[in-house]
Amino acid sequence: MDSSDLPSHLLTRDAAAVWHPFTQHGLGREPIPMAGGSGAVLRDTEGREYLDMISSWWVNLHGHGRPELARAVSDQILKLDHVQFAGATHEPAVTLAERLLEKAGLTGSAKVFYSDNGSTAVEAALKIAHQYWVNRGTPRRLFATLRGSYHGDTVGAMSVGRSSGFFNAFQGMLFETLSLPVPLVFEGFLNEEGEQAALNEIRRTLETDGESIAGLIVEPLVQGAGGMRFHSHRFLKKLSELFREHSIPVIYDEVMTGFGRTGSFFAYQQTGFIPDLICLSKGITGGILPLAVTIASNDLFDSFLGNDFSTALAHGHSYTANPVACAAALASLDLHASSDSLGQVARIHEQLHRHLDLISSHPSIKHPRVLGGIAAFDLVADDTSYSASAGRQLATFAQEHGILLRPLGNVLYIMPPYCITNEQIDRAFGVIKAFLNNADRESQGVA
Repeated sequence: MDSSDLPSHLLTRDAAAVWHPFTQHGLGREPIPMAGGSGAVLRDTEGREYLDMISSWWVNLHGHGRPELARAVSDQILKLDHVQFAGATHEPAVTLAERLLEKAGLTGSAKVFYSDNGSTAVEAALKIAHQYWVNRGTPRRLFATLRGSYHGDTVGAMSVGRSSGFFNAFQGMLFETLSLPVPLVFEGFLNEEGEQAALNEIRRTLETDGESIAGLIVEPLVQGAGGMRFHSHRFLKKLSELFREHSIPVIYDEVMTGFGRTGSFFAYQQTGFIPDLICLSKGITGGILPLAVTIASNDLFDSFLGNDFSTALAHGHSYTANPVACAAALASLDLHASSDSLGQVARIHEQLHRHLDLISSHPSIKHPRVLGGIAAFDLVADDTSYSASAGRQLATFAQEHGILLRPLGNVLYIMPPYCITNEQIDRAFGVIKAFLNNADRESQGVA
């Protein structure tokens, strides 16, 4: 087969055999046939390059093609590729648990439960919180969530993320939750009045329903898939303290925010509050293998101890604590230290902030916001749904100019790998500005 036929042949085979995630195949949009990547750049089968400004769905931290991660995976496969984690243990899993607890400041006060993706990390947390009350002999059924939250795509995760708008087709499968207000913040808008009103409403909810609530689950500081919606560390701390006053377990879903994204290694470290359960995944292996953990306080762990299996956590996965994935995560932790990832995020933050300042007055955007290595703004549009045309048009324009973006409806966000250079960030924003200016000229009827 001629090499020039490879891309079209791959796309033909893909269309015949593959069902892609979060994709409406009826629209006929072809995926990009990717062939390789290095650093912050991905390459398709024809050699075109794309800046990965979304970290390949938020998982890639250190850049593509890191030899340190590849060596760790290769070495571990030759030592121990996998073993059932019920009734066995191994060095990579124990060492990773120890190092994660150390980074979280929880050594000696918590345990690590392994799973394989963000949704399953959330499911484990929900089941732990639920069974905690069952084991106490006082079962509770409700979980409290923040409006607009998204926590994953399994049934429990969908239930606590039902207000995100992604799961309308599955309403009949979902369990009941309590939806709480979240006061949003962005550049120049601290929303202290909104915070106070939200906290007052939440206090009233706790007074009426507190004894039915099994747990509170939040995405700390940033609600990701719901539209990169920010709230303040001040609000989050006060919210969490209210639930702790009622002895209700607090779950922080750090699947997206963990490992430096918000400027601290874990987002909760900006609040001064230590949650009872912490969910981690996405960037845990540096973006190369599936792995997730749920960190649970020893108080919760101890409530599952007993003389028979009835109080044990009957939950697990075939690939729980896979040694190869754990080895990749350990190598990723080493890269955080050797590359000063938090210093890199601070540099990225300055660049993102500078560019947002430059475009903040453009009539096509509103609510610019930046936290750590995450920047976002809303495109002014009548349609704000996930399929909003304004976001699709920007993504298409950017792709044509070698920038990989995936807007959330009318919300444009940038969340690059930590290895990205200042010049690459400048290039990405140059393309975004060009799109905004083109759209502005078109709206004025200027050719």
